[in-house]
Amino acid sequence: MSSEALIKLINQHHRPGQYRYVLLDPLAVSEGSEQSLLASLKLALGDKAMTRVVRPDLPRAPGLHPVLVCLGSPGSSPDISLLEATAQAAERDMHRRKRHVCGWLLSEAPPTAVAAHLTALCRLPDASGTTTFHPVYEPLRLELLAALFERAEQGPWWPIERWVFLTSGGSLASLKGQPHARSGLPAGALGVQQDIALIEAVLAIWKASTLFANNTIKVPAFPPFAAVRAFNHINDARGLGLSAEQDIRALALHWLCLHPQLHTLTAVRDMISASIHQQYPLSAQMARYSDSNWRRLLATLPNLEAYP
Repeated sequence: MSSEALIKLINQHHRPGQYRYVLLDPLAVSEGSEQSLLASLKLALGDKAMTRVVRPDLPRAPGLHPVLVCLGSPGSSPDISLLEATAQAAERDMHRRKRHVCGWLLSEAPPTAVAAHLTALCRLPDASGTTTFHPVYEPLRLELLAALFERAEQGPWWPIERWVFLTSGGSLASLKGQPHARSGLPAGALGVQQDIALIEAVLAIWKASTLFANNTIKVPAFPPFAAVRAFNHINDARGLGLSAEQDIRALALHWLCLHPQLHTLTAVRDMISASIHQQYPLSAQMARYSDSNWRRLLATLPNLEAYP
């Protein structure tokens, strides 16, 4: 992503009757930090542009709660320098575990209404109807939630008309809110949020593997929607019968870093069976294989280019 690409996308979707917002999470970068975008925007725009998004799962201390920053009101011209500052902060976020910039929002609704909607969006019901709070405004969580809908515009984003954010792979994505799209949350919405720690762990190792891969085994590139692919493989691992988190993580990572059809190999199927029936950790079994062993196994599988 570049600042130019973000500004072009925002200008493409913005209409004169809309507010322009950026949503910031102070849990990623404290307001006292020199890298805090929140501090610099507060200096430029004043407290009146700041609206707290209430998180009922956190103490009431204001420094813990997300802030919806109004970058522009209906009828005003976009401040390019402010958009550039937010884009630069979002790029820095790619090197952090937690994102400071949660996205750019366009809406005709005033700040208090959008903030209240964001809080409501994070209350996810379980099978009994009991709701728990999950911060789905965080880009990783939002990417995973949006992917569960057959079409992303079916999501309950409205009154947010456009929600632009950086995906787990660093690409710009845009969700379009529809006024009559309140069809409820899809199956699995709560489950994927409960798996966030496991997904983050898989992503961190996978990303490091793509950065520091040696020349002996080609590691597939980190895709734009990496979190979605990681979650799909986590579910695939469970579908094969794995239940221990370390085994699920090990198989998902080998799929992502080596080949998505790895489980079709007899040697790997035997490892999975030993893990399920004999509680023999899958990671320990796989670690016994050298790079040359894996290369020989991979040579029997279809070319990676066949799997987008």
